[in-house]
Amino acid sequence: MRICLINLDFVPHRSSGLAVYGETLALGLAQAGHEVTVVAAQRAGLASQEQFGDVAVYRAPIGRTDWIGYAWNAGPLVTRLQQAHRFDVVHFLDVHFAFRYPGPFLASLFQSFRQRATSDGGLPYHSSWRGLLARLVYYHGARWLAERPAVRRARHLLAASQAAADEFIAHYGVKAERVTVVPLGIDLSRFHPVDVSDLRRQLNLEGVPVLLYVGFCTPRKGLDYLAQAMPLLASDVRLMLIGRWEKHYRDRFYRALGPAAEHVIELGYVPDTELPRYYSLADLFVFPTLLEGFGLPLAEALACGTPVVTTGVASCPEVVGPGGRIVASRDPVALAEAINILLADAEMRLHLGRVGREWVLSRFDQHRMIEDNLSVYRRFAGTATTV
Repeated sequence: MRICLINLDFVPHRSSGLAVYGETLALGLAQAGHEVTVVAAQRAGLASQEQFGDVAVYRAPIGRTDWIGYAWNAGPLVTRLQQAHRFDVVHFLDVHFAFRYPGPFLASLFQSFRQRATSDGGLPYHSSWRGLLARLVYYHGARWLAERPAVRRARHLLAASQAAADEFIAHYGVKAERVTVVPLGIDLSRFHPVDVSDLRRQLNLEGVPVLLYVGFCTPRKGLDYLAQAMPLLASDVRLMLIGRWEKHYRDRFYRALGPAAEHVIELGYVPDTELPRYYSLADLFVFPTLLEGFGLPLAEALACGTPVVTTGVASCPEVVGPGGRIVASRDPVALAEAINILLADAEMRLHLGRVGREWVLSRFDQHRMIEDNLSVYRRFAGTATTV
């Protein structure tokens, strides 16, 4: 099949887990023998056209408005490429990128702008009052001007979770038959438990309870609530953070930590190949998110046999299954209580780690994700050929 995937980012740039999903899907489809073209954003230092393995990559200008500028330019670029290549399938990996494309397309669903506008106690997640006001205008405007038109025009929708499907069915008038749930998948040959005794010695963490967070450090991830929970934990507990910070949010996080800041270990960027070691090292993976379309780090942690404490928002309970504990979002006391209970019960952690890994093995293999996508593509092949 000739397949065009449209995503904000592609190798070597990543701005979210959406980029990881796009890389996994594009490379997997190409490996399976399909002709794959990716349209991504033109970031600084990247060529406007290049070949990445068997994947042809074209990049659209992004301007100053991030995904909006990208989508504005990506739509016409995909139109031109469609005329030249006659794709069997045009798949926007987030429905929000599709508002400027006039032809038939498929699109993925993760989070809605309605959710983003209400996820922090009825308001958008934010780092400052100025940011709050900007996000209120931005999310509500994007919902009506870009999101709703794209959702309405999509030939079919692929939801990353049942929670994502339910959101768009309940609040966007989407008929259930227009949505297929296709969970994301991870590389299970890479994410598995490994021996990390040397890493514990290297980090001077032998015999120390370790919590781990992996992901982009933004207000949506609820890290300030984890910061408020830290003083309620035993004094020997350490928190490792892996990921990049959104501007100003790091300051908010450390203000909430107070004296507990000395218990935090920031590792910044860690290569993908090293992530299984850190997941395996941690006693618990903690993910206090306010909103998720899927939550790849949850599946990665469980695949490494590490139990999870996360919030009951959106897709998180689906991904975690029996492999962890679910608490209310925005509740540092409940978060601390769940962490304390599991840190005090090594046998329970081993049980949760074992059943959590089995859960992921049965549901979130990247090969299954690629086959599920292809199943949807085959149903709609040829519907993308008229522009």
